[in-house]
Amino acid sequence: MTVESKPPHSSWKILLRLTPFIRPYLPFFALALLDAVKGAGVRLITPYLLQTMTDRVTAQHMQAFVQILIVAGIIFGVDGILTFMGRRASMRYLAYTIRDLRHRVTAHVQQLPMAYLDSFHTGDLTSRLNADVDRLAAWLERVIELVTLPLFFLGGFTYMLIINWKLLLASCILIPISAVLNNRINQPMEAISRKQAECEGQVNAALQDAIGGIMMVKAFNLKNFLGIRFRARVKEVEAQAVKLDGRRAVSITLFLALRYIPQLIVPLYGGYLAFRGEITVGQLLAANLVIWNVFIPIERLLGILTQARETIPVAERVFALLDQPAEPTVGRSFEPVRSAAAVEFSRVRFGYLAGDPILKDLSLQLTAGQTAALVGPSGCGKSTLFKLLCGFYYPQEGRVCVFGNDLTAADLARVRAQISLVSQDTYLFPTTITENISFGRPGASQDEIIAAAKAANAHDFILEQPQGYQTQVGERGARLSGGQRQRIALARAILKDAPILLLDEPTSALDTQSEALVQEALERFMVGRTALIVAHRLSTIKYADRILVLDEGRICEDGTHAALMQQDSLYRRLYLKQASAGREPSGEAG
Repeated sequence: MTVESKPPHSSWKILLRLTPFIRPYLPFFALALLDAVKGAGVRLITPYLLQTMTDRVTAQHMQAFVQILIVAGIIFGVDGILTFMGRRASMRYLAYTIRDLRHRVTAHVQQLPMAYLDSFHTGDLTSRLNADVDRLAAWLERVIELVTLPLFFLGGFTYMLIINWKLLLASCILIPISAVLNNRINQPMEAISRKQAECEGQVNAALQDAIGGIMMVKAFNLKNFLGIRFRARVKEVEAQAVKLDGRRAVSITLFLALRYIPQLIVPLYGGYLAFRGEITVGQLLAANLVIWNVFIPIERLLGILTQARETIPVAERVFALLDQPAEPTVGRSFEPVRSAAAVEFSRVRFGYLAGDPILKDLSLQLTAGQTAALVGPSGCGKSTLFKLLCGFYYPQEGRVCVFGNDLTAADLARVRAQISLVSQDTYLFPTTITENISFGRPGASQDEIIAAAKAANAHDFILEQPQGYQTQVGERGARLSGGQRQRIALARAILKDAPILLLDEPTSALDTQSEALVQEALERFMVGRTALIVAHRLSTIKYADRILVLDEGRICEDGTHAALMQQDSLYRRLYLKQASAGREPSGEAG
């Protein structure tokens, strides 16, 4: 997992980047805002009504009292209706905004280069897409308060000033002190929250490893080892949470002082002023309510300040993904050049780590319809070559072309439409067999899906499943055998019907019977296509048009099986070494 340092642009401004997600739902936002403003007005009218009714009662003006009571009933009735509408608008604005943000981040992550995604653990990415976005949702709930709370404060402050300026001054003496102390207490919270978010990502990663690799955990008795590691990461999250809670506890203490001390000052000092005749009894009662409109907004604004400091690091983590440039989706229009090679690597140099190249000055060409097999020791770069050909990575030097189109300049989606990939690490989605095959060509008819399954020798075993083609395969195809998963993956590639076929040891993990079925289907499917094969057993590639031997990042041998076996070649040594061991020859050294 990548732990990112604090971006240089980190500030409160990053929270403003949520604005474009709110903009499409401004009508809902405006209704919610108007409801909040209306609430501020009602909260100011209530003390005034109480003041007026009290003064009318003490003056024995019953008719005026009844009139005010009727007006109050109408106001509160209308307030209830408008509050219902405002709350619905607020819920929609929040739900739609977070939905769009989550969709945007998820869609963008799927478009990011593999080189960037490989620097993360999927558990950390999941944490950003779920927990971090949820925290942004909590922040968006408070956005409207940034507008309404100052209105509450100004209204309450003005009302208290009208009642009596001395009472207002006595009540507000703690405000500057509380604001300064709260800022000092909350300053470290941004760094603590950033560390907590990173630790939560590590916890998610460890949890995903433990669950995803449960078979290995049981087989190698790793429960205690992984448990210790998991508990250590949870303890780190707990430590950061304790730090945050400690800061929050001090803040809450300040809030309580800010809230209750003025509540003592107003009745005591206000009662003294009423006794002297400087204010009426109604004004004293109103002041006890209005003072809440002075201090509650300040309390909540300080709370928003605290929440903002905790949300800034979360926003940084989410927008760090959105800021990362996506793979090129618009390049030169893909136009196959008939005279060009189907696949061409020209003096390619590539390594996952700087200064540690896996492919070195590699060059090769495959003409359309040609079948070539890649052979070489483990780690020599065979699968890496496939990743470059699919545009998952770009070479540091040289170029990779498909039908004459340089991958660095072409639309990668169009390039990948020319390629079908079948690998040893078969991935099936947790849905039906039909859907997994249809991903090869979304929109394909059921007849086309069945035809692809038949071509992959998968139709018969599919019909034997409890629900046939509608059988759920489970996570990563866990409810199927390895051979069944591989044949469904092959059916998916057959349905795609691409002119270039990449086979990355597709039969390496299969038993003899399953391998025979897959191999038979592959041989039929390769007819008329350009095929590049990384083979597990050399006997399966003896009849390839070309055998390319890859060693130390370069193509060191190129020829047919018969030609290479007549030479003192690396291919011949690999073949004979495994044959002498009494095993089926394999594409990797002993």
